[in-house]
Amino acid sequence: MRLPRFRYLLGLVLALCLASPPTAQAHAPAPLGGGSVLQNSASSRCTAGFAAVSGNTGYLIASSACGKAGDTVRSAGRVVGVVVAEQMPPTGAIVIRVTNTTDWRLVGSIPPTDGRVTITGSAEAAVGASVCRYGSTTSWRCGTIQGKNQSITFPWGTLTGLTRTSVCAEPGDNGGPFVSGTQAQGVLVGGSGNCSSGGTTYFVPVNRILSAYGLTILTGTS
Repeated sequence: MRLPRFRYLLGLVLALCLASPPTAQAHAPAPLGGGSVLQNSASSRCTAGFAAVSGNTGYLIASSACGKAGDTVRSAGRVVGVVVAEQMPPTGAIVIRVTNTTDWRLVGSIPPTDGRVTITGSAEAAVGASVCRYGSTTSWRCGTIQGKNQSITFPWGTLTGLTRTSVCAEPGDNGGPFVSGTQAQGVLVGGSGNCSSGGTTYFVPVNRILSAYGLTILTGTS
């Protein structure tokens, strides 16, 4: 006897559901930081070094291989932000002002998606200390610091004040972060050899970049 009423109520509920527009689902911003894969305006691939902040504005530190002043930088096809003018004379590093805070949130861990290393500061390690690098091509590779205040010459000029390491690298790793324990050390700017036969790499000390741009390294507790 109650079946017709049940069908009436069910039909009413379905009608109301169909008539109501779907509620927009806000997506959570994805983590972005050291180790994130970046693409510049020329579609070249590189690796982000570290996340940093100045006031309420977030930045990514990377190598100049990731772009030049004014370039728009993307990750996974989505805009990250714009390259800020590079320090002169060139250090081999740039900073990217993160303008897209809808899709991205900066984190102080490397890589951002699994946070194997949580950055706690940027105390400089001594020659002979263990150092590890993360890159989008070769992931984690480790070695030792071999020298400081080194210079390497590129076709476009010479970079000075670099740190030399025994850590290898491959194309696409450029810009990636070097850490000693949980302390940020620098970003990869060049080297020789490869990860099959061994190699030498150089990084720009991160404290030099932070000082040049008035930035503070983003730590895991920030």
